[in-house]
Amino acid sequence: MTQELMQRLGIQSPETAEKVEQFLLALEERNRLLTEKSAALEREKTLAEEALQNAKKIAAMEKAILEAGGKNAKAILALIDADEVTMNEKGELEGLDLEAVKAEAPYLFNEKEEKTKGTGFQAAYTRKKTTKENEIAQTFRKALRR
Repeated sequence: MTQELMQRLGIQSPETAEKVEQFLLALEERNRLLTEKSAALEREKTLAEEALQNAKKIAAMEKAILEAGGKNAKAILALIDADEVTMNEKGELEGLDLEAVKAEAPYLFNEKEEKTKGTGFQAAYTRKKTTKENEIAQTFRKALRR
């Protein structure tokens, strides 16, 4: 520390000047460490946000696969280039082409089966009751409770 600076600060003894100089060095070191830790935390935050976005994207892809009738989401995900798939602000997937995967590996998807309606004995048995039949059934239930 220079003599001029010591006089401006009102420091008379060299011991006090030495202590002030040590304090200033410690303060500079502390500021340097804070800057380093702040940068490290910022990097970790960025990595965590990227990991979260990736997890959301994978979950959305698995959901889309299962909704499309996929049997094994992990096997189907292995056939998809996840880097080409992106999520927009609404959380919708862009660039996911499940039709191409279905054409490449149809055995990984369930075929949608339509149920037949109105044939045979069960069709007559499961018909909906009319309002009159509902009224009779309700009256019968009330009578049983008494």
